[in-house]
Amino acid sequence: MTVYGCQMNQLDAELVAEVLRSGGAEVVDEAARADVLLFLTCCVRGHAEDRVFSNIGALAARKRRHPGLVIGLLGCMAQQHGGAVRRRAPLVDVVCAPGRLAELPDLIARARAGAEATALDPPRGRAGPDGFAAADQALDQVEVRRLVGKPSAGHAYVTVMRGCDNFCTYCVVPNVRGPERSRPPRSILEEVRRLVGQGVRQVTFLGQAVNQYSAREDGRRWDLADLVVRAAETPDLSRLSFVTSHPAAMTERLAAVFRDVPAVAAYLHMPAQSGSDAVLRRMNRGYTVAGYVERVAMVRRLRPDIAVESDFIVGFPGETAEDFEATAALVRQVRFAGAFVFKYSPRPGTPAAERFADDVPMAEKRRRHNELLALVKQIAAEEKGRRAVR
Repeated sequence: MTVYGCQMNQLDAELVAEVLRSGGAEVVDEAARADVLLFLTCCVRGHAEDRVFSNIGALAARKRRHPGLVIGLLGCMAQQHGGAVRRRAPLVDVVCAPGRLAELPDLIARARAGAEATALDPPRGRAGPDGFAAADQALDQVEVRRLVGKPSAGHAYVTVMRGCDNFCTYCVVPNVRGPERSRPPRSILEEVRRLVGQGVRQVTFLGQAVNQYSAREDGRRWDLADLVVRAAETPDLSRLSFVTSHPAAMTERLAAVFRDVPAVAAYLHMPAQSGSDAVLRRMNRGYTVAGYVERVAMVRRLRPDIAVESDFIVGFPGETAEDFEATAALVRQVRFAGAFVFKYSPRPGTPAAERFADDVPMAEKRRRHNELLALVKQIAAEEKGRRAVR
């Protein structure tokens, strides 16, 4: 299995392995030994999609030699393109969306029998969270029973919520992973207990905007702070973290867990994306630069040694030289412990691609990317040295 993209895809890969093993398959490390090749995909950036199609196309000769070879396209690209993916990648036999991974054994069997093997999530506009309930329940069962393999021994990711309702204008996630759904606390806590029982000592909660977690159980409402506090009570769990936090949803109640819960790591990944209010408005991020800085300051008051990391997009439509300099100024002000820096690429179906001209030349995007990345690395190194002196 080849995995592209974020931590959610890394976790999805573990779930795929569990589903296949439960169906009687052997998961092998060497692609040359496999009779089923799976590509777990990301479509957040165009470069990732191009790599997937290129790598699938390179299998043409092997497919001719071994017609029984099954090739599967899983994850976000599967939902984005649906059955139409085969027009660009005719070698693909199985197409499976992120929410339908529990159905993989049946899809593979159908492909081997020469039948149609496509399983997609319902289109966002036709189904609210309830439309995903059965598929989510099946995935919950897989998550709770999964075995943690050697690559992740000692650490495990745990999904606490799926989907997204934020609709940042550049992002395809609300369309390919569906509406925001929070898993039941009981299921999450049971999964944490089982993982710790297998030797896991560090757990990371995952959600597209993880601090928007909200579930009702046992007659009360649970937020992420409630979940973190309860999970941290698990015997032998030594470290707990959560990613990715949306700035607009960072509350003092949640920030207090960094101070009050010893197991919570001194780490916060909270993407700013830009240091320009004008760009943030076009991105539909829901906060201002001043609001972002205030939230970082709030967390640092409660946990002074916390390492704050971010994401940034350079070259977003309409980003001027002054906007970019404002982003650099934010990096200097906040002094991030690290950040991922991306060049904007328009994604089909997103509001940004439909409303805004991609008007920053690629050469300028590269220049801004390199400059901001160098600044981030410089400050991160300085901050690492400062924390080491403490």
